[in-house]
Order: sequence, then C-alpha cells, then structure tokens
Amino acid sequence: MFETVVVGADDSAGAARAWRRALDLVRVSGGTLHVVSAVRAKEERPPDLPEEFRYTYVGAGATDWLHGQLRAEAQREHVHIETHPVLADPVDAITRVAAAEKADLIVVGSRNDHGTRQLSSIPQRVLDRAGCAVLVV
Repeated sequence: MFETVVVGADDSAGAARAWRRALDLVRVSGGTLHVVSAVRAKEERPPDLPEEFRYTYVGAGATDWLHGQLRAEAQREHVHIETHPVLADPVDAITRVAAAEKADLIVVGSRNDHGTRQLSSIPQRVLDRAGCAVLVV
C-alpha cells in the first residue's frame, strides 16, 4: 500500500483529478499526502523587497489559498496532509519533494483536450525523473 503519496496541485482540471485520486488512495492507506505546488519566480523582483516577502511577490498568495482549500478538504476526509510550495518549475518541485519525503507514489494529472486525455510534458518528465511509482490520471 502507498504510505507516502505526492501530488502536484494547481488550478487545472488534470491536477483536480490527480488530487481526488491521491486523496482517495491516502484515505484508504492511512498514510501521508504531500501536496506540491510550483511557484514560478518572476523575472525581476524589486531590489528593496525583503527576503521574507519573496514568495508573496512571486505569487504564492494564490498557492497558499489553494493549499488552504486542499488542507480543509483533507481534514474533512481525515487524511494527514503536508503542503509544499516550492520555488521551482513543476517537474523539479514534484520530484524534489518526492525524493525528500521518500515517496511511494507520485500522482499527476493528464491534459484533457476535447474528451481525450493526453500525456503532456509535465507527467512525461515526472515519469522520466521519478524514483518511485507514478500514477497519471
């Protein structure tokens, strides 16, 4: 059974499918669900911006809101959850957290164009780099 599951989270339909599947798997296993969101850096940050505000400047406010919503849903389902906003591209963020947490499984969403699912670059690159099982939904 999968005790440590990592799932990528953003506002896409594929990520929503991945979240639901990962939540269901961890609810059954009683393990820990690690939710990862990539926070992308803007080209430049104001030179006078204190370091402690760097994530806010790059858009972590939306990520924090999403993680709050997912934490609330996981708590209603009695699932232990940890959130990881990571300043990196999605593939690096997901695989880095999976390695650090010694994940048994990574769950990622596929793109859904006109009723057909397609393996986009992010799930493909996660498959290529992951050191554990990957479920694409």
